[in-house]
Amino acid sequence: MSEDYPRLLEDREVLVARGVERRQARLRGWLDGYDGPRPLYRIELFLDRDRYTATAMDMFESLVRLRRQLEPGGWAIAVQGARHDTYPSGMCRDMGGGMRIYAMRTGSKTSAADLVDTLADAELDQIVTVAEQKTRYAEWCESATGRLGI
Repeated sequence: MSEDYPRLLEDREVLVARGVERRQARLRGWLDGYDGPRPLYRIELFLDRDRYTATAMDMFESLVRLRRQLEPGGWAIAVQGARHDTYPSGMCRDMGGGMRIYAMRTGSKTSAADLVDTLADAELDQIVTVAEQKTRYAEWCESATGRLGI
């Protein structure tokens, strides 16, 4: 039985912001297929007349690459995968394609109860840059007794 690709995984409106400016944009996430054993995910954002696209081996990394395109223009996308306190584990990426990530609590290990959908809506006051998110993840790793492998 063969799979049909590309497969649409997400198609909805999301909030994007730049300073006090707020806009609705169309977000689409795709599983484009496989490069040998590795999946290829794609994310698209339609903001006004502009189309931003990024691909990677998991949806979280596709989102990171999309955010890096938006950040120079001052835009932030209000999804769980852009929060200051979320990051995927290796298993989330390998087994789940980065479609779910962990919400981290300082000083605590994560559990299945901490999983959130990467592309689900998030509050704007939780959104940070890619660099800030990576820094927070490193700080969390230290606070939760060193490298936990998530």
